[in-house]
Amino acid sequence: MIAYLDRRTFISALALASLAGCSRAAKAATIDGRTFQGDGNGEGLRAQSDLVVKNSKFLNLGNGAIRVNVATDGLLVERVEGRDLYRFLENTASDRSTPASLTNFILRQISGDDIRRAMTRIRYGSRDGLIEDVIARASANTERYCTGFVLDDEAQAIVYRRCEAHGFAEQGRSSSDYWNGDGFSDERGNKAIQYLDCTATGSTDGGFDLKSTDVQLTNCVAKDNKRNFRLWGTGALENCRSEDPRSRGGAGRPGHFSFHGGSAKYVFDRPIVRAAADNDTPVFLFDNDTPANVEIRNADIDAPGAPLVLVENSEPNITWVPPREEQNIRTAE
Repeated sequence: MIAYLDRRTFISALALASLAGCSRAAKAATIDGRTFQGDGNGEGLRAQSDLVVKNSKFLNLGNGAIRVNVATDGLLVERVEGRDLYRFLENTASDRSTPASLTNFILRQISGDDIRRAMTRIRYGSRDGLIEDVIARASANTERYCTGFVLDDEAQAIVYRRCEAHGFAEQGRSSSDYWNGDGFSDERGNKAIQYLDCTATGSTDGGFDLKSTDVQLTNCVAKDNKRNFRLWGTGALENCRSEDPRSRGGAGRPGHFSFHGGSAKYVFDRPIVRAAADNDTPVFLFDNDTPANVEIRNADIDAPGAPLVLVENSEPNITWVPPREEQNIRTAE
């Protein structure tokens, strides 16, 4: 059971439940300045179309401080804090036969601390969303497959701007297992996703683990993850920075930019790489089932102890613009 801190908060939650069946013609609900607190289980509140949530706190809750359980349009959440949560925003339908797509939504100026599984999980046919100035910091006791920001199913046309994910590291895996745990992830059904000025640090797998098509990353930074940028689909990275990848355990080697699957095709415009002299992590690591196609433009790479390219599976097709020897590259090989 959720223990609400004041009577007004409890009444507002009941009001939301009653509003769920009302027409869109009704005045949109607003929650302002409330605190929702639980016992580590259960939800905080359920979303509805045109709901506004602002200046509020969500504490010690389970799978969904805010849960999107039905198709929802126009949700706005801003200036909110969350702490000790399984997930902050969870997108799971109550009726499995009816997708709970989230459309035309904004999540902004939100901080989440002590997150056990994920800050946000958005799926179904969700689209046309902005996630802006949202910071997710993982718990010291994360769950398996923990990830800061998750997209799944056919979610598309979603923009992350100035979002951060820190410390999403799996716990308790054996040394022979592959350790998961990502900062940002999207899947093969996702498309037209943008990551602008986003940061991922301290993950046991990918800082950005991306399988979507037509993805765009601009001015993003990945540091101290096992694989700072883990790329499977298609897209472009502009002025993105990778610093000192680090493996915390499990199978598989680390990488600055690693490529996987059977259809990787990317353009890198001004990639920036920095690594200490004793860090031998390969800059471009290829572990694809079929050849990846990569164009690298105007690189700025300083990784003196590392190989520039390491191929573990199919030989890639790499185009250097200008030629490799004319780019600013300092590596061991």
